[in-house]
Amino acid sequence: MSSLHTFANVFYPPVGIAHITEETAHLIKHRMAGKDAILLRSSAQPNSHPHLGTVMTMMTAFALGKYFGDYFSVPVSLVYDMLDNSPGEKLIVDGHHYQRSLSDTIVGGRSLADQYTDSFRSIITALSKRSGVSAILRTYTEFQSIPIVRKTLLTILQQRDSFYPIVSPSEKRLHLRFPCPICKYHDKQAASVRIETITETTAVLVSTCYQHGNYSITLSESSPDFIDANTPLRDILQGVLAIEEDGQSNLTSVMLDGGDWSGVWILTVFSAGLAQLGYSRLPVRFFAPVIVDWSGAKFSKSLYLENEAYRYLPSGLIDFSKFMSMYGEAGFDKLWNEAESWVKNPKRFFRNYSVDYFRLILEGK
Repeated sequence: MSSLHTFANVFYPPVGIAHITEETAHLIKHRMAGKDAILLRSSAQPNSHPHLGTVMTMMTAFALGKYFGDYFSVPVSLVYDMLDNSPGEKLIVDGHHYQRSLSDTIVGGRSLADQYTDSFRSIITALSKRSGVSAILRTYTEFQSIPIVRKTLLTILQQRDSFYPIVSPSEKRLHLRFPCPICKYHDKQAASVRIETITETTAVLVSTCYQHGNYSITLSESSPDFIDANTPLRDILQGVLAIEEDGQSNLTSVMLDGGDWSGVWILTVFSAGLAQLGYSRLPVRFFAPVIVDWSGAKFSKSLYLENEAYRYLPSGLIDFSKFMSMYGEAGFDKLWNEAESWVKNPKRFFRNYSVDYFRLILEGK
């Protein structure tokens, strides 16, 4: 689709929650009793320069933080998880998939995670200044070392038969992985990972490297060994961390992710996983609007990286490192103003927007 249509109006039909909610803040007002601060939690994979969808999710997080801070007159901060454990170098040996993480994939003397995090950091710095929301970037290595995260992983291992239908309904396997200490490749599908011993406080896990044979790690609350959890496990762990930290502080946590993680995922993975762990009260969670292409499909960074699916679009929307040279500070302000217009009004917030919608905004139409 190479040309834009001109639309007379933009409509904001009320979805279910908008029928009962005048302002987004009303959805968390009861969770603010006795709390005097808000902690936003969001994340991204630094596997490329961010594209429009990722940037709008980031902007939504900061705009939501500014709105909540003004509404409740409380300080708001953001913990932004840079998922440097995401896939980097990949290879297949005898039908088995192996990969290095972004943090272990070195190009030009620096890891890909560090190189792409630079792009995210510059955007986060700009948004923090606009919103007044302070931000901390956290690596996955730091996240997995938190005692409650490691303790919860151990509990999931102990209850693995109950978790297979939740986090791996097709394979029925927990995707817990850890890199070979020599070459840094790990078994992507955790097919070779097995439990050697497990108790209430400790588990010894063994994996096999295609080059260097068997190696093992120890998982406990305080053990130093790195362990990688795939997306469904990590999402449940994020929920546990939010619940536990809220219970021990004056904070209300608000998780903010892209809208593609809403819907069935929340019911069958996130909520079911927390229920299996014994949690009856879910953390506050919102989802940024999904940016879709002309067909209604999610505007996918990974799809573009694989086959350049969006060659018809301006390059600044696909690779945000080129955005400023194309649209400048005025274009950045237009995106920020759009995000700010979403978060207060449920009719604007709880819906999706097309890439062409943003092209019209950026072109002043």
